[in-house]
Amino acid sequence: MGPPPERVTNDDNELTATLRPTQSRRPPKISRFFPQPLTDPSSCLPFQPISAQTFGLVQEQLAQDPFRLLIATIFLNRTRGHVALPVLFHVFECYPSIAAFATADPTELTELIRCLGFQHQRAKKCIALAQTWLACPPARGCRYRKLHYPNTNDGRDVRPDECLDDEDERVGWEIAHLPGVGAYSLDSWRIFCRDELRGVCKGKTTVASEDGRERGEGAANDSEEEAEFVPEWKKVLPKDKELRAYLTWMWLKEGYVWDWLTGEKTVAGEKVMRAAQRGGIAREVRDGNWMLETSPMKKAVNGFTMDG
Repeated sequence: MGPPPERVTNDDNELTATLRPTQSRRPPKISRFFPQPLTDPSSCLPFQPISAQTFGLVQEQLAQDPFRLLIATIFLNRTRGHVALPVLFHVFECYPSIAAFATADPTELTELIRCLGFQHQRAKKCIALAQTWLACPPARGCRYRKLHYPNTNDGRDVRPDECLDDEDERVGWEIAHLPGVGAYSLDSWRIFCRDELRGVCKGKTTVASEDGRERGEGAANDSEEEAEFVPEWKKVLPKDKELRAYLTWMWLKEGYVWDWLTGEKTVAGEKVMRAAQRGGIAREVRDGNWMLETSPMKKAVNGFTMDG
C-alpha cells in the first residue's frame, strides 16, 4: 500500500481550501441516451505537477483557435470529455473551417454527433455559431450583454443588440452575441482567448472593477496605464469544476491558494506546495474541498486521460 493521501485544509492554508461547494444545484438535464443521472466525472481529476507546461484541458490545445474552442464547449457541456472529444475532433476533420460549419447540412452533422445525445440542439448551435461568426465576428471594442453573467443582473442595463465600446463601463463581452454561448463557454474563452483578441499582454493594462468584472478602459489615466497587467484568467470565477481545478493549478504556479467562490488568494504553505509539485489525483470530498493523492500521471490525449 502506498502512503496515505495528502489532505489539506483551510486552516493549514492547503490545496483543498481552494474549492468549496455551491449553495444549490439544479438537477442535471438527462438525455434519453443516458436514462440515469451520471456520476459527476469531475469528482476525480488528474492534477498535473505545477512544473508541467499544460494541465490537460482541451481548451489549452484550442486557445489559438477561439471558434473551435467555443465549439468544444458545446460538445463538452453535459457530456464526459472522454466521450465527447473523439467525436469533436472527428467533426473538426469533417468541417475544417468556420465556413464549412456555417454551410453544414444539419442532418449530416446531427448524425455525426448522435452518439453524444442532444444532437439536434448541438448541431443547431454549432451551425448558428459559425454563421453568426462569419456575419459578425468577435472584435475588440465591441461588447454585448450576457444577462446575469458573471453576476446576477449584469447586462440588464444593455439593450439586446447594443454594442458597447471600450469607454462604456457597463458589463459586456465580445462573444456574447454568438448563439450557443453560455457561462461555461464564456468562462473558457475568457481564460484562454480574450487577452489575445483584445491585444493585451504583459506590460499593458486592463482596467477591472473591484468585483473582478471587466469594465471599459476609457477612464484609464496615466497612473493606471503604468499598473501591472492582470491576465483575464485571474478575474474568472467559473462554476465548472475542471476550469476551477485549472485555475487552482495556475494560481499554485504563482504560489497562491485560490478561493473559487470569492477569488481571494493566500500564500500557499510548504505542505501544499510540495503536494502541488508532485501532482496526482484530486478527489472531491463531501465538504466540497479536495484531497490530493499522489500517483503516476496518466498520459493526456486530446485533453483527456488514457490508461497506459
